[in-house]
Amino acid sequence: MMIRPDQIEGVQPEQTQRKDKVRQPGNAFGDILNKEVARGDVPAKAQGLVPPPIVNPLIAAGNVGVVQRTDDNSAQVAGQVESILDKWDNYAATLAGPQGGLKSAYATLDEIAGEVAALKGGQANLAPELKSIVDELETLTATEQFKFNRGDYV
Repeated sequence: MMIRPDQIEGVQPEQTQRKDKVRQPGNAFGDILNKEVARGDVPAKAQGLVPPPIVNPLIAAGNVGVVQRTDDNSAQVAGQVESILDKWDNYAATLAGPQGGLKSAYATLDEIAGEVAALKGGQANLAPELKSIVDELETLTATEQFKFNRGDYV
């Protein structure tokens, strides 16, 4: 690249402005540091330290009414999800046991798949949190069935 003098002239005023900005006294870090060092090592006297106020947690008890109530449907779905998770624990324990438990493990997995399908199909308007849990259970069940059918546990 070739540098021409007409290009340099346009940049020179900008560079001088930058230099002037940097050379302003009192704004540089070194100037501020020198002022602090020149003040000396006299520590600032602590003015009567006041302990922080103790807040009573019962003061805001009036806000408890703001908490949303769960409907019976959500509680029922949560109970079903908990039941399915318990069956997953049983399934994992069966797989960890002797190889003869594969039939009972597959029966448990099939039962889990049926319950997840019924839960997903029967509850169309779930809360977003419960819906994401049910979706993950469905994905986990399908993945585990695929692994089982492929022969990963044989």
